[in-house]
Amino acid sequence: MGSSNMDYRGSGFWVHDYQAEVWLYLLAQEAKAVADAPAWLAHARDDWEAQATAGFMGCVSSCLDERLGTDPDRVALALRLSERAVQRLLAWAPAIPKDLANSFGTGGNHEAFDVDLPTNPLLACGRAFISLLRGEVPPGYDRWAC
Repeated sequence: MGSSNMDYRGSGFWVHDYQAEVWLYLLAQEAKAVADAPAWLAHARDDWEAQATAGFMGCVSSCLDERLGTDPDRVALALRLSERAVQRLLAWAPAIPKDLANSFGTGGNHEAFDVDLPTNPLLACGRAFISLLRGEVPPGYDRWAC
């Protein structure tokens, strides 16, 4: 099982690849629901979905520096999308049914979940992601989300 660093503006945290992949998949789904999405969000959504489904072992990236930069409106929208993704996870708690989780296509063609996917590790990733967007993770801080 690989791990990836989710980073933004010199800060970040480590998660298992499956956490990053499912989180970015959910974030992309929330971005798809935005009516009249700006071009930057459409590019971010496509990138997040690609990162979630390509099977980049150890190299899953949210590309936040590239997609959000320091634009406060972009960050605010990413925060709203992230909060909605957290609400989806809470609705599935304590676990996403394995058939539903497998329908996401995360991890590329070679990965599948054999059991229902617990939401607690995914929530930990999502909450750390939100803290990262809010600037609450100190620069140079390197930790595991769960």
